[in-house]
Amino acid sequence: MKKVDIVNANPFFLEEVNYSTVPVLDSDEYLQRIDLLLERLRSRRLTHAIIYGDREHFANIEYFTGYDPRFEEALLIIDKEGKITIIVGNEGWSYSFKIPYEINRILYQNFSLQGQPREKLKPLSKVLSEVGLSSSTKIGIIGYKYFESNHTGDPDYMFDIPAYILNSVYEIASKENVINITKELTGLPDGIRMVLRSAKEVAAAEYAAGKTANAELRMLKNLKPGISELELTETARVDFSPISVFPMINFGSEHVSLALRSPNYRILKLGEPYSICYAIRGALTSRAGIAAYDRGSYPEGHEGMLENFYMPYWEAIAVWYEGLYVGAVAGDIYRKVTELIGGPEFGLYLNTGHNIGQDEWTNSPFYKGSELRISDGSHLQCDIIASSSNPFMSAICEDGIIIAGNELRREVKAEYPEVWARIKKRQKLMRSILGIDISDDVLPLSNINAVYWPFMLDTGKVLVFR
Repeated sequence: MKKVDIVNANPFFLEEVNYSTVPVLDSDEYLQRIDLLLERLRSRRLTHAIIYGDREHFANIEYFTGYDPRFEEALLIIDKEGKITIIVGNEGWSYSFKIPYEINRILYQNFSLQGQPREKLKPLSKVLSEVGLSSSTKIGIIGYKYFESNHTGDPDYMFDIPAYILNSVYEIASKENVINITKELTGLPDGIRMVLRSAKEVAAAEYAAGKTANAELRMLKNLKPGISELELTETARVDFSPISVFPMINFGSEHVSLALRSPNYRILKLGEPYSICYAIRGALTSRAGIAAYDRGSYPEGHEGMLENFYMPYWEAIAVWYEGLYVGAVAGDIYRKVTELIGGPEFGLYLNTGHNIGQDEWTNSPFYKGSELRISDGSHLQCDIIASSSNPFMSAICEDGIIIAGNELRREVKAEYPEVWARIKKRQKLMRSILGIDISDDVLPLSNINAVYWPFMLDTGKVLVFR
């Protein structure tokens, strides 16, 4: 029977990755995605899709265009014949020219920030009519959330877009012909956005994950008593890539317990809990634990917590990885994790992992009783958060992976041999050093996938499963 142990870390786990190429999607790839949506429109006998976006809810529009709304709202409208229109505000106008294919652009100045020019303003209903909406159109609205019948009323007619936009649609089309189709993008198991379909998409995800892991490693190597949260951020040496989550560095139980908090001048003390989280679009890496050099620097009152809290937590991480393959039942993985750390002393509250995209959380198949199977091309986060209140402790070992069947793996190997070589080495070391028997379907996206340091001030020791 396997057990968790502590061994010397392989130097590979502390290596940063230098990337020689940056995968960038081209017009053909975006248009292929639009073709997938057109198939859904036709199968549901809809004439138009209206996709809403804003600064926070950018990912659906970006998925089809490469354009992410900044400051403003935006609408992407696609009709069943494939005509594509984007409606933007003042500052979105010039930025929309980054879209790599021909597109119909319309300025709607009420999408602009308060107080900006509006001398070209016309009613949104008129703009929508010019695009082709009419009393006979059947419209699928794509917001950011879809709703389930056991959570609300009729989910087809519940929307999460601004009322003034929805009311403008209703001025043209009858309400019964306007439905929520967000599930066509982010629903499980078959939402368009819920799997990666090409080697380039895999390479882009690996690039993003490597960057967040590099930043995490730099901060961990500089973590020491006496450093402030903000001082530690300087050691990350991150570039200006767009983020998907507010950066988080928290020292001490009063800060770590707030979870989503951003750093200030709080100084780290020996033996305190800490958490670090950094994300860019397409990836997130996070660790939380105790700022200790060894068992002796665990704080008073935490005797036995390494064996009783952190080691069982990491065993659950290992079990999560071992349970994944194309076709695995997500509910089975949830059950195996919660059998280990489902008790109140671990404080699990959210799902045991989730799907990730350009946005940090697109959906999750991991919940009690889930019969959803893991799809070929799933881009997943190992995101299991344990916390205890007496004494306070927190454990996070979060990284991204892709579940890829034979054909997708062959494509990555052929088209991105450097990416493939890194993935194969990670698989090998996860098995031989960490003792995690992952399937060939599991593609680790960074050098620190599942790497957890029991003494976070000593990156030379890691937990293993053997």
